[in-house]
Amino acid sequence: MAEQELITISKAAEILGVSIDTLRRWDKDGKLSPVKTSSAGYRLYSKSQIELFLNDLFGLARNWVLSGTEIPSKFYCSNSAAFQTRLIQMQDLLMSVTELASIFPLVVAVAGEIGNNSFDHNLGSWPDVAGIFFAYDIHKRNIVLADKGLGILTTLKRVRPGLDTDKEALRVAFTEILSGRSPESRGNGLKFVRKIVAENPVDLLFKTGDAELILAKDSDTLDIRSSPEPLRGCLALITF
Repeated sequence: MAEQELITISKAAEILGVSIDTLRRWDKDGKLSPVKTSSAGYRLYSKSQIELFLNDLFGLARNWVLSGTEIPSKFYCSNSAAFQTRLIQMQDLLMSVTELASIFPLVVAVAGEIGNNSFDHNLGSWPDVAGIFFAYDIHKRNIVLADKGLGILTTLKRVRPGLDTDKEALRVAFTEILSGRSPESRGNGLKFVRKIVAENPVDLLFKTGDAELILAKDSDTLDIRSSPEPLRGCLALITF
């Protein structure tokens, strides 16, 4: 590998939006190791290595939710205002892609609904880190959102105390209209998401607790199953 393709740990930390200490921990844990150590003992990374790491959006979100791994600051929205700003930026990018002209408003609506839910239903009661992971890759046509909040089951049990499992909570959230205001509106919003997916070329993977739901594009079928990796909060992958 050419020497000019190598960057210092401080530059790698700057690109990733994490601290140098975080990169050292990642090296120790085997999550992201330097490609070379200089004669002076400095860690050196390759630009392509850092780019590949940033491109694994779902993997970054999954690790953050499951193990608390620090995420690049560019993917973190600490509050609803920050999320709305980045949502508009994504909308502008999608709008510039000719082949997405007919669908981009719907894709933005799905991402907006899922992201807004995270803030609306955890405000003032985040059990873990407040805020959400929000990242997208226009070229790969995917969007990833995640939160370490209360999760769907806890949210809906406020108005449906009889709910016992994450699977049942997912079914209710995506199929039943729950009247009233927050937290009931969570069910209404995800029912809207299901309608968009059922009528358009959009796929959704939604994980919460010990359950996950798959909605395939142009289909109204709900595939709800047990998740091999229980998590706190929610994790969503939108592909289009």
